[in-house]
Amino acid sequence: MAQKMFNYFSLLFLAMACLPLLAQSTQAQQPGPVNEFCKTASHKELCTKMVNGAKNLHDASKNAMESTLIAAKKLQSMTKLIGPTLSAMRPITKDSILSTCQENFDNAVDDLETSLQSLENKDEGTLLTHLSAATASDCSDAFAEMGAKLPPPLSSHVDYVFKLVSNCLAVVEQK
Repeated sequence: MAQKMFNYFSLLFLAMACLPLLAQSTQAQQPGPVNEFCKTASHKELCTKMVNGAKNLHDASKNAMESTLIAAKKLQSMTKLIGPTLSAMRPITKDSILSTCQENFDNAVDDLETSLQSLENKDEGTLLTHLSAATASDCSDAFAEMGAKLPPPLSSHVDYVFKLVSNCLAVVEQK
């Protein structure tokens, strides 16, 4: 009987000692507050970082698009990763995919720059048109059509830019 009481007290002591650790662990896993302009975004935490504490819709939109533009320019510079992945393909196929990806990445940067200018000009139609077009899906599609896969660093960055553009649209379309 004394043995059982000792075990119960040991368990109780252990539980009491671990409660503060469990509370800290739970608090660390909870996401931070979501910016008011990111409530409809698919990736709320990322969006909150993108809008960078903006207090009005214009600044939130501008901050989000500027951070997306930085990521799109990085993607544009990653085109050199494509060639080695396609080395086993016929030259004409390789050139076609390279050309599609380069054009797609260039267009994404141009579309984001046009979107930023349209925001300043208060031209919502042009802004939404170009922001919607600022994806890198043509490159992914070109790879898929040829039965190839984007190299991992490029693939993850294409996905990242897609998330950023999606968040930008959520911010800009606030009413």
